[in-house]
Amino acid sequence: MKPWSFANEIRQQPLHLARAALYLARDIAYPELDVDWYLELIHGLATAVYPRLISPAFIHTNAITLSQFLFGERGYRGNAAAYGDPRNSFLNDVVERRLGIPITLSVLYTDVARRLDIPAYGVGLPGHFIVAVGHDEAKLLLDPFHNGRQLTLPDCARLVQYATGYNGPFLPEWLAPTPASDILVRILNNLRIAYLKQESWGKATAVLHHLILLQPDTPEHLRDLGLIHYENNTPHLAAHYLNAYLQRVPDAPDADAIRHGVRPALDRWARGN
Repeated sequence: MKPWSFANEIRQQPLHLARAALYLARDIAYPELDVDWYLELIHGLATAVYPRLISPAFIHTNAITLSQFLFGERGYRGNAAAYGDPRNSFLNDVVERRLGIPITLSVLYTDVARRLDIPAYGVGLPGHFIVAVGHDEAKLLLDPFHNGRQLTLPDCARLVQYATGYNGPFLPEWLAPTPASDILVRILNNLRIAYLKQESWGKATAVLHHLILLQPDTPEHLRDLGLIHYENNTPHLAAHYLNAYLQRVPDAPDADAIRHGVRPALDRWARGN
């Protein structure tokens, strides 16, 4: 019997985000990773802060106590000095190194909060990821990447502007809860970018296969697999994935560039073999 994997985990309902993130790390980079051990470490954080909480009715107060515990006392922080380090996207590394990027620090916060019955959830602002607590208009907004600081709506607008250059009005729908599967996609896209910059073609390929598990109807993943295999000098696989992409979306905006650029090179390779 095959060991439990990310593919198995994402079929579970409801999806356990932290556990799925750990299986993702095991599949891609840490084959010996003990998922249950890291979940126990996360549970230990919840156990340590629990005596400091007050009545569950005081949701915001408890959420701030947790934020101060994680990002103050325990020293979890944003890795601004090495933002593109792939380790920032692996939850096991975040737990151990106490360094991460906005989305993985948010995953850690929300999973500890879940164990404490604090209704926290991830919010994918354009270009930045934060945490919200509560579902009314007076929801509490926290920025795990910046020491868990509390945010106002103008603060959120400035974060979006800084990350994307957008100068328009802040859209309320940006504060909607981000589904767990979308958070995993966002983590994988961060890893894809990191590995492509490193020219770590094998790891980038693994990331894309995991993206396909979550987004089987996104043909661009087939294109990206083809281009990575082309760069990695595995032309038979490059041809396979690029042909699959063109069959799915023959009128894609980049179809002509692939047909007249990459594919002729693959055809020449095929004739020589």
